[in-house]
Amino acid sequence: MAAELSQWPGDWLLHAAARYPSRSAIWLADRQFSYAELEQQVARFSRRLPLEPADRVVGLLSADPQLVLLLLYASARLGVALLPLDPQLAPERHQRLLQQNGCRLLITDQPSADHPAGVRLIPAAYLLGDSGAGPVPICNVVPRDSPDRILLIIATSGSTGDPKGVMLSASSLAASTAAVNAALGLGSADRWLNCLPFYHIAGLAILYRCLRAGAGVVLQQGFDVARVWDALHRYRATHISLVPAMLSRLLDHAETCSPPDSLRVALIGGGPLSPRLAQRARQLGWPLVISYGMSETGSMCLMDDSQQAGFEAGVVGAPLAGFELQLNGVGRIRLRGPALMVGYANPRLQPGTGLENGWFESGDLGQLSEQGQLRLLGRADDMLISGGRNIHPQEVEQCLQACPGLTAAAVTSSHDPVWGDRLVAFYVGDISCDALAQWAREQLPSALRPRRFVQLESLPCNRMGKLDRQALKVLAD
Repeated sequence: MAAELSQWPGDWLLHAAARYPSRSAIWLADRQFSYAELEQQVARFSRRLPLEPADRVVGLLSADPQLVLLLLYASARLGVALLPLDPQLAPERHQRLLQQNGCRLLITDQPSADHPAGVRLIPAAYLLGDSGAGPVPICNVVPRDSPDRILLIIATSGSTGDPKGVMLSASSLAASTAAVNAALGLGSADRWLNCLPFYHIAGLAILYRCLRAGAGVVLQQGFDVARVWDALHRYRATHISLVPAMLSRLLDHAETCSPPDSLRVALIGGGPLSPRLAQRARQLGWPLVISYGMSETGSMCLMDDSQQAGFEAGVVGAPLAGFELQLNGVGRIRLRGPALMVGYANPRLQPGTGLENGWFESGDLGQLSEQGQLRLLGRADDMLISGGRNIHPQEVEQCLQACPGLTAAAVTSSHDPVWGDRLVAFYVGDISCDALAQWAREQLPSALRPRRFVQLESLPCNRMGKLDRQALKVLAD
């Protein structure tokens, strides 16, 4: 009988290596590593990590998937929190994150990286080298019954103001991976193609899920549509995570080609999926599963896998096991469960702000069906008020995206001294502004009709492929 799996994430690799030593754990740039080989690499990496007794957080500044993987698993084993930094953030944001989270050690493959005084910089080449055993870290100082130990800090909301760190504990990661793996049926024979950023919870959560399940991970360094399409088929992936913009690019690249018949789950999140894109993907055989979640909820917390028969725009499903969902009086979404963050980070890694009696308010607005399915209406901050009426941009966008000849649409506003918000629609497609305006007059009530239409080659998006509404607002003004 197989040993029971520990709830301590740092033990999961040891468990997988003992149970599946010869099974492939990682595919990376035509290299393949078994679980036994991965365990050896992480053990060597852990021995070389120069921790001091006061170190509670290790920063990482690198886009190298191998370095991210090894440090993620090693830090969990050693009981220190990993703080992965977006390499494209401005250096001053890196420095603020390191200071805010009490980080004293930064691992990087960028030798000239700026870092605050008191932060030790360690070249990645030293840790990845084969020579010598290196210094011995302070091992086994974290008992296996330390579920509140912080193991991961995710930087979020860094586009405006000071960035914040979301603290996820050992128990957060254990609860999240258990819920998601059970919902998706992830098993040791599966292979997850991971093409998401490794400074984001979505990309890192895949590494934890597969480790817990003993599944394999096909690692990609960034999203290159040709490489991802090739890897999807070459490695016979069973799972892939995508934002809608990535799915659209894959469909454009492959034209009428279907995904491999090995693919069971195409997990879509990070933004609304348009009915047109969903229909196009379903017709080609993509097994779409809609998800909803964020760093603060430890990754996905709601899921809808019932939309193969009929897609309903904005519906993201019901809570996974262990999650509770509430809507307050104005429809703001509140979530509670063991996978939630401990709070926003602080140098002492004490339970921080961001939760109220265990509840997290996401900032999104939604509606619940009688069956308990959540329909997203958009961000509360994105709400527009025109002529005294509250308008959800996504409501208008979903209607416009059904227009023939239109590829994508996004709605924002410019200021109007009389109406307040004057709706402006930006779109991509081969339809004229006049024709789209006529469609809107036929399909939308007067209060929801954009007063100006602007055709673009592409909508502004961030690095995750999410619509950048701040950039859109600048264009409208």
